[in-house]
Amino acid sequence: MVRKPPVPNGPTVTVVFGGEEGGPDVGLVKVLVPAGAGMPAHRHNGSDVILTPVAGFVQITGGEQSIEVHVGDSALVRKDEKVSLTNPGHEDAHVVVVAGPANFVAGVRQWPAPDAASIG
Repeated sequence: MVRKPPVPNGPTVTVVFGGEEGGPDVGLVKVLVPAGAGMPAHRHNGSDVILTPVAGFVQITGGEQSIEVHVGDSALVRKDEKVSLTNPGHEDAHVVVVAGPANFVAGVRQWPAPDAASIG
């Protein structure tokens, strides 16, 4: 299942598992963040999330603090934190995101599917 958030220049998110009724209480998604793309400030729908880039890197900003998360790194975003995520690099970033409980993934499942031309 592939989804895109309803924001301009947002990432493409592939649900691996979680977020369905009767499913596990943890979810996993793969996020493709094109160079220059990202998500504005948001919360994760009652889930703690761990973001781990497997290619490229992303920048996570919360309040006055900003960190870059590269391949080999992971970042924890707590359920009540409001953060933005961007890819300031010149290549696509691929990020694996684990969410527990799976509320965040349940919300992603409600996002619209991208049109075939934008999946890449």
